[in-house]
Amino acid sequence: MNRFRFNLDILGIILSLACALHCLAVPLILMLSAFTGLHFLADPAIEHTVIMGSIFIAGLSLIPHYFHHRRKEVLIVATTGFALIFIGHCFGLVWLHGITVAAGGAAVALSHLLNWRYCKKMAECK
Repeated sequence: MNRFRFNLDILGIILSLACALHCLAVPLILMLSAFTGLHFLADPAIEHTVIMGSIFIAGLSLIPHYFHHRRKEVLIVATTGFALIFIGHCFGLVWLHGITVAAGGAAVALSHLLNWRYCKKMAECK
């Protein structure tokens, strides 16, 4: 009987892709916010909460699994993704923010996908 196992990599992929979509969609939503009432999505507290949640989940999932599969590219891709997110938030150009943060979110999601695939190949990670 297969039991459901909670997988932090799946949660990390979902959260990172949600972050990337959020950063791409917020400018469009802001243009229509007078009509839709969704302007609360542009609140920095939401962005910071999602970013901190992504860092927390990545730390819980990627770092311990690295010691099993020893694939450095997982940590390199995740670090690059978080660096892009940081750069996007530090340099305030609106168009640059959306592109860099979305690319960073996609990179973090890719690192979780790579981690998940490498762990599926190893018995100790499962």
